[in-house]
Amino acid sequence: MALDAGSVSGGAVGRGARGFRLASHARVTLGAGALVPAPVAANVARPGEVADALRELSRALRIGTAPVCLLLPDGIARLAVVDVPADVTAQQYARFRIVPALPYPAEEAVIDVMPLGPGRAVVAAVRRRVIEEYEAAAEQAGITRERLDLTPLAALSGLLREPGPGAGLAVDVVLGDAAFCLAAHQDGALRLLRNRRRDPGPDEPRRLAEEVERTSILAGDGTGPRVRVVGSGAGALIASWRAAGAAAEPGWQSESAGAGVEPSELAWLGGAPD
Repeated sequence: MALDAGSVSGGAVGRGARGFRLASHARVTLGAGALVPAPVAANVARPGEVADALRELSRALRIGTAPVCLLLPDGIARLAVVDVPADVTAQQYARFRIVPALPYPAEEAVIDVMPLGPGRAVVAAVRRRVIEEYEAAAEQAGITRERLDLTPLAALSGLLREPGPGAGLAVDVVLGDAAFCLAAHQDGALRLLRNRRRDPGPDEPRRLAEEVERTSILAGDGTGPRVRVVGSGAGALIASWRAAGAAAEPGWQSESAGAGVEPSELAWLGGAPD
């Protein structure tokens, strides 16, 4: 189950020979302002409404008492790629390098880690009280939580598992309702990770294209990377870029997504198990 500013959504996901297999999927719209992803301020502005949406989603998916993975939205975490010294863990290094610069007390920071290989990791710092808001909404909805994850990390995990054909730099765009991530990687190695707030509007495709170009240059290759997009509004963004003559593709396909479901719109599909 994934929460974001505009909706709660989720499904039962598996893997097949040709990609992700979406056995079931549902989405429940949230009213404007019910949930506002942010790193410091309160996120769940109307807890009853969010809990009701989660309860409706649970019924639609026929989850019953089965435990779920609860995915929290982009826009609540400080994300960074770090080179971890051999004598410390990624969590310890993050507390040394990242936590002191956070706009809240260090003891309130919860650190999540996505290993990238020996000595490298993506680390995420989230304020504890922000996490507790989402946990409380799930508990109010009667949902049994098996684990907690961040949607952008789940998406990146899936995208890096499937780097795609060909050599050269790739830039993946992971869209949330309130924020987005840009990840530049080559040959399975993540070079750069950037996280920004979204500013929706008719000019957004141009601004996002400029962010992709900037990410490519910062990663050391401004010659035109392979670009993949997943998340909220992925289809419209890809169509806009293609109409302007730029190349872009969905981050993943599904062999059985179901009628009316576009897999690239579901960033949380990256959390599907191997």
